[in-house]
Amino acid sequence: MSASLLRHCAARRSPCFSCLQSRRAKAYYSQPALAFSSTDSPRNPEISKHSSVEEQITVRRTRTKSRKEPEETNTSSRNPLEPTRVDRYLASIRAAGIEPTLEDVERCKPEQHSRPESLRYAEEYTELLDTLCRSFSKDQLRRFTELYKLDPIWTRSSRRKAEYAESIIEKVWHWPSLKEIERKRRDRTEILVKTFPVTPSQLFLVMGKDGADLLQLSMQYNVHISLTSDPLALRVEGLRGALKELTEHMSSLKKGIIDEIFELPTGRPIRPDLIQRISRLAGAYVESHGNRGKIRICAKDINNMRTAERLALRASLEGGAEAQTSTICYNPPSVKTDSPVPIAMPHNYSLYPFMTPNSFPWTMNTGGAFRVRRVTDWLGVSSYEDIAKTGGLANNSGRLSGPAEAQQDLHQIVFTPSHESPVGGRRLITASLGHLLLSADDSSQRTNILPPLKGNWVLPKILKWLQTSKTPVAFVPSIPPAVILTPPDKRRVLHRLIYRTLPQLAGEDSQLPQRVLKFEMEFLGGPSKESKAQASSVASQSSEDALFADQPSFGEDYMSEEMSPEPASPRNQISHTVSEPRCQIGKETFLNLMMPDRPMDLQLSIFDHEDAHEALQPAALREYTNKLRDFATSGSEAQSPQPDPPSTFNHDGREYYLHDSLTLRQSDDPLTILTVSDGDSSEVSVQVCNESIVDLESSQKMETCQVKFDGTSNNSEWKHFLSACDQLSAVSLQPQSKKDEVHVDYLEE
Repeated sequence: MSASLLRHCAARRSPCFSCLQSRRAKAYYSQPALAFSSTDSPRNPEISKHSSVEEQITVRRTRTKSRKEPEETNTSSRNPLEPTRVDRYLASIRAAGIEPTLEDVERCKPEQHSRPESLRYAEEYTELLDTLCRSFSKDQLRRFTELYKLDPIWTRSSRRKAEYAESIIEKVWHWPSLKEIERKRRDRTEILVKTFPVTPSQLFLVMGKDGADLLQLSMQYNVHISLTSDPLALRVEGLRGALKELTEHMSSLKKGIIDEIFELPTGRPIRPDLIQRISRLAGAYVESHGNRGKIRICAKDINNMRTAERLALRASLEGGAEAQTSTICYNPPSVKTDSPVPIAMPHNYSLYPFMTPNSFPWTMNTGGAFRVRRVTDWLGVSSYEDIAKTGGLANNSGRLSGPAEAQQDLHQIVFTPSHESPVGGRRLITASLGHLLLSADDSSQRTNILPPLKGNWVLPKILKWLQTSKTPVAFVPSIPPAVILTPPDKRRVLHRLIYRTLPQLAGEDSQLPQRVLKFEMEFLGGPSKESKAQASSVASQSSEDALFADQPSFGEDYMSEEMSPEPASPRNQISHTVSEPRCQIGKETFLNLMMPDRPMDLQLSIFDHEDAHEALQPAALREYTNKLRDFATSGSEAQSPQPDPPSTFNHDGREYYLHDSLTLRQSDDPLTILTVSDGDSSEVSVQVCNESIVDLESSQKMETCQVKFDGTSNNSEWKHFLSACDQLSAVSLQPQSKKDEVHVDYLEE
């Protein structure tokens, strides 16, 4: 078939729908091309038509390609390490040599800001921070901090960009820190619970005496504090800010605790109950460290630690002295009665619970105190001795029996060859009024009214039991009723130190007996007439409270009104001097005289001593005297610190240890006694020494009444001495009227 025929058939064939659509599209896209090229249209219409279709297809493809390029650009992820347009802009400025200055930074600073506690302030702070971070680069902000001459801690290179901006806002423009404001808000509102682990020593020091320091902490920081036992810790509940301050306080307190191991020179361990009392008195934690006389002391300051050492040494010394004190019992003679029925049975005695208006010595067991007394006979015979009928100690008609049940004479005991005074020395015999008390052996330390020896016994049986049971016996000084009702005379203010060498242990032989050194000074002043009148009015008070309120307080400030009866006045206006010290060195022996038929007992002290002049006194005491004079005479403008007495020193090859540090008021009051000689009675005046004492180590107060004898062998003076002891120990509280004569109460009833 020829080609012309084929073209003719194709032209005559009707087109399909797809062909028609294709033709319309070609015609549509060919219109712009024909419009632009109408002047240059090709001569051949078929060629022109074909070229226009190709151009339309090319334009369409170009537009489609250009439309796809932005989409591909947006969908592709940008490299974060590449600089942004802002960075490129700032780099161009820097490349041009244009650097921002502090003036540019200051233009960003607002003139004022809202209150830091308001919500608006947080918005202003955040907006200002964003402005600085958008306007400047990290290096520029760091350079600004250096130009502002901030500390290196704020300009170091390791900080972030926002931190440099915060430093400028807070350190240069002095805006309050947003983080600090938020922290303070949380501290004021949030309640937290925190636990502080503590050791027993730390807990004792944090609590203080009777928990007073712990209560003060709770009130000071407004927190609730409780104790957990397993593990041992303090559980504190309170505000966040209060807990933060309390944490700093606890950390500082723990770091300030000092620890020391103290070895007692006696080598004897201290009773556990005494260790607890030493801790309370000294304000330091004390515990046993082994069984060889070592203790561990934890304290918050060195003064409390030294006080604990002195108290521990005193407890150790008294433990050996109690074993060396002898005890004898006075049994008065029987009194003849007119009763036709004689008493066939001897008197019975028993241990009765004893209570004292004063505090017991801190070295005494507080589980219970008992005194031996005669059991009352219900046949009408009094339970107390009538010295007018028996004659008492002065008549020497009674029996003195010891643990060996051998009858002894008091004069022979005191003036035995073993108690002879040294050549050139002096002897002083002192009788102290008080009560001999037996302590209950109760490890629980609870008050117990059950005596260690139950029942009624004859006196020899009780003495034998005392020897075999080794029950501790303590002498507690007391004031007899006659002295309580008598106003004291002019009082002297004294400071007394008592040093002792180590006691000889039981079962050991020593050629060096125990020595005692007594050091005493008097504080002199010039009270006015008004003060003397006030002193007489105070002395006339018979109540016991008035006596104890008039105690010296050398530990705090003995120059105050407590040291003298005159009204309180500035210290620089009071003239006080210290007298020359008196030092006595010798040997002292104690003898307990138990008198269960009387309201009171006696303790005899036999002190054979020599007076040591100032040149012969220990150097440590001379130095202490000079410091004490400076402290007493210094004015308020240049007040010297209060000196502490030396706890130990060496004198004549012997080591002396401090046993007592006392401040006392002393008065010598006359006592009229009735004596009978050769059938004639006469009145004799005897001086009675009354002392109001404050123990500076334990802060305990006590009252003593003593009768002194110079130790001569004069029988009349010796009888006067014993008569005074009889009258003071056997006298009872007299009834105030005839209505009260039926019932008579004694001191201990």
